[in-house]
Amino acid sequence: MDGGFRLCTGTERTVRHFYVVRGAKDEHNARQLAARLANSLPEREAREYALLDETWTEVLLLRRDALGNWRPSAHRPRAGAHPPTAVG
Repeated sequence: MDGGFRLCTGTERTVRHFYVVRGAKDEHNARQLAARLANSLPEREAREYALLDETWTEVLLLRRDALGNWRPSAHRPRAGAHPPTAVG
């Protein structure tokens, strides 16, 4: 699965940023795993400490096609406003 967040940049621009997480049990677990990765020090540094808008998340289910390329599944879990993702 793929967990996405909106980032609030210093220029007031909103950017969607995704983290691929393997082995997620469900959408909620995918959000937790992605949030844990997004809040790690190396990731915060790479984003230049842009803040996550954790009130909005998106989860995509990824599948491999016949050639081995990763593609979003036809079934897409809901995107948009979700409760804040607890990290820990």
